[in-house]
Amino acid sequence: MKIIFIFIFLSFIGCGASKKNSADKKPSSAKTFTVSGKVMQTFPYCGGARPPDEILEAARTPRAYSGKKFYVMKGDTNSEKREIVLGFQSDTSGKFSFQLAPGTYSIIQEFQTKPLSPGEYESETVKANKECFGEAWKKPYYLLEIKNADVKDLYFEFNHRCFLPHDIPCLQYLGPYPP
Repeated sequence: MKIIFIFIFLSFIGCGASKKNSADKKPSSAKTFTVSGKVMQTFPYCGGARPPDEILEAARTPRAYSGKKFYVMKGDTNSEKREIVLGFQSDTSGKFSFQLAPGTYSIIQEFQTKPLSPGEYESETVKANKECFGEAWKKPYYLLEIKNADVKDLYFEFNHRCFLPHDIPCLQYLGPYPP
């Protein structure tokens, strides 16, 4: 009787282990590839009198955009019914890297993950062109196609505009300018 009980117990453990092992294996179709790149930014000169050429050149020289957030969704158009697959952020040197299975994806900015609300970014001195904002909200920042290879050296550059605190298109500064 004890032998039968031990045999059943060991069989039960063996079945559980084989099920676990088969569940841990990923199907071959789940192959992923690395997507990597860099996010850079420039700042215009927003002062008064024309500065020396060195200052203007330094403003035009791209530098790392640390902490810039993006999201990856399936498909090629943003909508409220989208499926966000993952989020990623640039590191201190502006670099990013993530893994995805083959397919068509859209990289969107953080403002595109929220419901369409251009008024949220307005103030006394900043106004949003609502029609332009709606079009920018729907359009991916970058359309990503992954076939059967890594996608390397993506390069995203943000050219900041004077007196606007966001990377969002369709915002306009209407306040006073420095002398």
